[in-house]
Amino acid sequence: MNRSEAAPRRQPQAAGGGDPEIAREVRTIIAERCGIDVEAVTPDLSLENGLGVDSLALIEVNVALEERFQIVAPDFAAPDQASIHTVGDVIAFVEAQLAARGGRGGAR
Repeated sequence: MNRSEAAPRRQPQAAGGGDPEIAREVRTIIAERCGIDVEAVTPDLSLENGLGVDSLALIEVNVALEERFQIVAPDFAAPDQASIHTVGDVIAFVEAQLAARGGRGGAR
């Protein structure tokens, strides 16, 4: 038996090996608020340089994440959020917030 027969195929993991469903939802929210294709929103994409959007769009992303996942999202463009530079960082932030409270967020 070769390797492909030994292990079933799994969905790709989020940045850092997190929940791929959460990663997909975060990527979709970012894509919709920034007016770009979801396939272009990859975990390594820079919020500031890669998205090419203004701070208003990032505020809309924050609000959408708060509403969808029932979390308090910081202003990702603020200087005090130096650890959040990429889409992957946002995904990791949302996952950490959900893990801290022990759930995935509100129902859609």
